[in-house]
Amino acid sequence: MAIKSEKDISGQLVEIVTNKFFTSDFISGIAGDIPLSDEDKKTYNNLLDEIGDDLYVKILFYITHQLFLKADSKKLWEEILLHKYYLSKKLDRNIEITVATLDYLTNIKCKIENPKLIGEAFIGRMAELSSSDGLTRLYNRAFLLIKIKEELNRYKRYKTTFSLAILDIDDFKNVNDRYGHQKGDDVLRKLGAVFNSSRRDLDTCARYGGEEFAILLPHTNRNAAGTISERLRKKVEDCFQNDIKITISLGVSNCPESSTDLEDIIKKADKALYASKKGGKNMTTLG
Repeated sequence: MAIKSEKDISGQLVEIVTNKFFTSDFISGIAGDIPLSDEDKKTYNNLLDEIGDDLYVKILFYITHQLFLKADSKKLWEEILLHKYYLSKKLDRNIEITVATLDYLTNIKCKIENPKLIGEAFIGRMAELSSSDGLTRLYNRAFLLIKIKEELNRYKRYKTTFSLAILDIDDFKNVNDRYGHQKGDDVLRKLGAVFNSSRRDLDTCARYGGEEFAILLPHTNRNAAGTISERLRKKVEDCFQNDIKITISLGVSNCPESSTDLEDIIKKADKALYASKKGGKNMTTLG
């Protein structure tokens, strides 16, 4: 049974693009169309360990642009590989996995009425659109949560630390009330540019909601995250000296020091942010 929901498709696109290993060559290697390097074999096994049968959901989506239930996907993939072997033997030439997949699902299983191949560029563009905030050009909350889950999985496997900073614009309601929502949007856009230009290559900056933002800091301990957050707080203060006065308050949590649970890591950062607000604003609190 294929899933038709556009929301599900957008979410799946985001998850695919977050893993750089999802390419045509990688999938072709798994299927035996081209040799799979030792490194790619290791990657394949690691992906199976980390996401299990969801891997087959992603592979089928990559090829068909259709989402199939997790419970069906592994069996379908195994059937497709057998079909590929059968076709290749019958025609006395290798039938590529994309062709075998669409032939099997269209003509044997009758699960796809109008099959089409989806190029990597299209998938990348769609994933970019579904994972970003239109106003600030930062990532959105859904994408951030995916990245936090990835870091949690990495911690469980390799014990690598990471931190999360949640920040809020101080007294932003006053900006909207005094200058209007258009000016408020200008402030959000400018902050988005500041955050994006300040982040390290490995960091993920996201608009968490409204005037709230979040920054995921991989391989960063609690104290280092506090230093980074303070540097960003001062930069925001400096950037708005000649404009409307804008400051931010921040709360920081860390895995494993604060917690090793997704919801608790976010809750601890939120609690630390609240302490910054209560403590006078324009400050960073470590949770």
